Amino acid sequence: MSDPSERDLLVEAERLIAELQGGHGPVVATQVTQLLDDIDAVHRAGLTHLMQAIRGMGGDAFVNKLVADPAIRMLLMSYDLVPVDRRLQADEALDSVRGHLHARGVDVETLEVVGGVVYVRLHGVATGQVDPDAVVRDLEETLRANFVGFQELVPRERQARAVTMPITLRRAHKPVFRDVPGVESLEDGTMRALDVDGRPVLVVRAGQEWLAVGNRCGDSPLPLEFGRLDGTTLHCSWHGCQYDVRTGVRIDAPGDRLTVFPVNVDHGKVRIAVDVERA
Repeated sequence: MSDPSERDLLVEAERLIAELQGGHGPVVATQVTQLLDDIDAVHRAGLTHLMQAIRGMGGDAFVNKLVADPAIRMLLMSYDLVPVDRRLQADEALDSVRGHLHARGVDVETLEVVGGVVYVRLHGVATGQVDPDAVVRDLEETLRANFVGFQELVPRERQARAVTMPITLRRAHKPVFRDVPGVESLEDGTMRALDVDGRPVLVVRAGQEWLAVGNRCGDSPLPLEFGRLDGTTLHCSWHGCQYDVRTGVRIDAPGDRLTVFPVNVDHGKVRIAVDVERA
């Protein structure tokens, strides 16, 4: 059997349903439809009552924390219990490369999402210090891997005149660096888990470099701090996944990508940015 992590389970389920409905006669097709409707009714009723109980105990603020998890949000969206926000989904997909881009002075602003088309505005590429085509390819690769239904990325230039589209124009944001005392003493080939402004971060010492990535394996909540470093390759202790901590790219197989955070070393003090300044 193939590794489930290498298959799109939703696509596989749709294929099997279509095969049952279309390849075994009208009686089986009707039975499959009825079975799916019954399962949907049971799950919808249970999840609806569960969400009502959660809202009653924790309020909307707690619900918002729950739906910040992509897997929980997808489940609830499939039962119409939270609204589908395609722009938020695209933004989350782009978060995995924003740290890398910020370190190069580039910011990507999500303007709107229409179906599978993502409209963005790039800031900082006009300086000539970065290749705009390379930035676009990086964004397309990330969206293709992490944004379901992605079809096309469309960069837009800033308009010289007012437009009717309800978009808030933002200036390019700079990373906000935070001091992380104590990591200066890390030895080469070691790492340390930290909480920086509420974000789980794994700081890695590789030679004379300090690197920082999100401290979770892909979309799972499993921390990477128990893994093993081999140069700049991080081996996950849970799944055996291998990541390049310089880029966040998974190198043993196509798939998840770690969020990379900018690191600044100033007079021996290590500082990490997990957010950008607000307008």
